Amino acid sequence: MSEFDLDYLILGGGAVGCIFGGLLSNSGRSVQIINRSLKTVESIKKNGLHLELNDKKINCFPKAGNPSDALTARVVMVFTKTYQTKEALLGILPKMSSKTTYLSLQNGLGNGKILSDITRSDSIFHGVTMLPATLLKAGHVKSKGVNTTWLGSYKSAGHNIANSILNDLIKCGFDVSLVENPNIHIWQKACFNIALNAISALINGSPGLIGDSPGVKSIVYELAAEAIEVATQDGIKVETKKVYEMIDFVCTNHRYHKPSMLQDIQLERATEIESLNGFIVKRAKQLNIKASTNQMVTELVRARENAGDFWRNSE
Repeated sequence: MSEFDLDYLILGGGAVGCIFGGLLSNSGRSVQIINRSLKTVESIKKNGLHLELNDKKINCFPKAGNPSDALTARVVMVFTKTYQTKEALLGILPKMSSKTTYLSLQNGLGNGKILSDITRSDSIFHGVTMLPATLLKAGHVKSKGVNTTWLGSYKSAGHNIANSILNDLIKCGFDVSLVENPNIHIWQKACFNIALNAISALINGSPGLIGDSPGVKSIVYELAAEAIEVATQDGIKVETKKVYEMIDFVCTNHRYHKPSMLQDIQLERATEIESLNGFIVKRAKQLNIKASTNQMVTELVRARENAGDFWRNSE
């Protein structure tokens, strides 16, 4: 008898987590999506997931629950925001096995270490996925564009589980690669997000507006350049040209895509500024190099997060 109740537990029922969980479920794997929102959980239980992936409409019916409902999983895939990771993991850990594998496909920097520190597991993988997706409402996700995922070992005794995850994701239709050093890809996406996300939130506009505003776009490039310099000083070779090409591509081809930080600000939620631009500021200080543009943007986003409460207090 297996010690696992599930193949995959999806920690975080946002747009990207729902896509991974839904497609894994439809491929025949047993999946449970864990989310703190009762509305999200009840919607998935009652109506399933509705995915709009380019021109395809797909219905999926994974299990769903709150952290207290978590079933013991062979693999936990983490999609929460970085600042939610510790609390989310602590909520499910009592239900997991000592043989459970953990995989972070989150935005931001430092997630592998967070998983290692909290779970104490010997089987941890981390990576990154390039999958533009929007949660239209609870259980309803839309994604337009290509998806590419890279994953690799953060701390693992072997490759059997990695190959199993890889094969499962490929079977679902994901373009996924198992790489020796996922940090390069994690940092490359982080530099891209550091450049675009905070500026989108601050100007209340999508990448298309940034592309139409040469002065703003120069600030975006400067944010990326500072992040790339930090990566370089830490021995991670991020290609500047590739990051700039990613920025240009999104500004041209995903003009009205809403980055997650813009969505967070519009909905008056906490952002991931500390694990993106804030991370760069902190690390740059440790390395004794300048990151003044990221410092300014980090302070502005912190203030913007408090704007809703500020105005309500004036009433």
